[in-house]
Amino acid sequence: MKTAFFIESNMLDYGPEGMRLTKEKGYRTHFVARDPSEYAKFSPSPVSIADAHSVVDTHDLVKLMHFFTDHAPDAVIAFDDYRLVQAAVIAERLGLPHAPVDGLLNCHFKDRSRNLTKGIGRSVVAVRVPLDEPGDASPLGYPCVVKPVDDSGSTGVRVCSSDDEYRAALRTIAAHPVNLRGYRRARYALVEEFIDGPEFTAELIWDDRTDGWRFLGFTKKLMAELPFRVELGAMFPYHFGTAEEDARIVRVVVDWLAAVGHRRGAAHVEFKIVDGVPALIEINPRLGGDQIRELMRLTIGDDVIDLYTRLYLGLPPGEPVGDVRGGYATSLYLTPRRTGLITSVTPPPELPAGILRATFTSGPMQNNGVVDNGDRLGHAISWADEFDASLAVAEAYLSRVEVKYA
Repeated sequence: MKTAFFIESNMLDYGPEGMRLTKEKGYRTHFVARDPSEYAKFSPSPVSIADAHSVVDTHDLVKLMHFFTDHAPDAVIAFDDYRLVQAAVIAERLGLPHAPVDGLLNCHFKDRSRNLTKGIGRSVVAVRVPLDEPGDASPLGYPCVVKPVDDSGSTGVRVCSSDDEYRAALRTIAAHPVNLRGYRRARYALVEEFIDGPEFTAELIWDDRTDGWRFLGFTKKLMAELPFRVELGAMFPYHFGTAEEDARIVRVVVDWLAAVGHRRGAAHVEFKIVDGVPALIEINPRLGGDQIRELMRLTIGDDVIDLYTRLYLGLPPGEPVGDVRGGYATSLYLTPRRTGLITSVTPPPELPAGILRATFTSGPMQNNGVVDNGDRLGHAISWADEFDASLAVAEAYLSRVEVKYA
């Protein structure tokens, strides 16, 4: 029997779901993790789903390469931002389907993405700043965006409007050299020109049949108030007026991906529109996070986890899932209304019409402000026939959730 190896999971259910779908296709699954207890809160956990698991320092490529000398995988798959490169290197050495390593590196390091995509769409000015010698003021003036050069999930991203805020943002990044996934960041920050306005993403998956990118749809992102760029939700699908306008923007997105050399994988590309021209925020060489997968399954029927695993198993894309509603879907997060110790989060006893699912945190939670995606209290998934209605339904429901403070 063929065996697919999964190197870690993201902190959603993509790893367990990917393994479940792979087992349905007749494969054995082997989960490789640095610390399996990291997934103790998953239900089901990737360890319980896998046919076998091994403990390896997955941040250490040499140790991973040593591990795979004793195994003969038929596929090597990673969903986590911080293990995509390792999985690609292993798969390349073994002659298995993989995304090009250089393209993954060019996406992972945001300064490289910026340099390689200059002149495509609306260029965004950016300067790499060493954390050990950052200077006292922004090299680009204000407002500006400060972010780690190689992290994900909006961690450490802040819009700065003064020298004090700029220095504070850099101190915060420098004070946390290792992120929550055990990844040690590079000792640089990226200072970028601030682009105002709504933010969007393009979701794409590589199609071996056409040897090119398959565009799945746009999302409109819902963002918290400045200065922190916390994601509050997403709405899918979004359209920019006409099919011709959508196609024009897709061409720019594909040109960005070609410029960084990313192919044969997934792409979650964040951008804004300036005077009708797309301006790149960043390229994530992976599937979109949070509930984007669920929004897509509801509205267009494509299961991106299935498409992604099939790509690395060398299988053709599957058919859309059966329960396709069309229309529009929204995932909306609940965030604390003030700082303090949150003792309980209590939703209404029943889900109203239009709310398909809702999940909230349990137990005490200390909140010192909404500064990154970890400060969210839960979310609701809504659906409606009209785009704006799907958001209104979710907003009305979350307004009825009771949050108690000590």
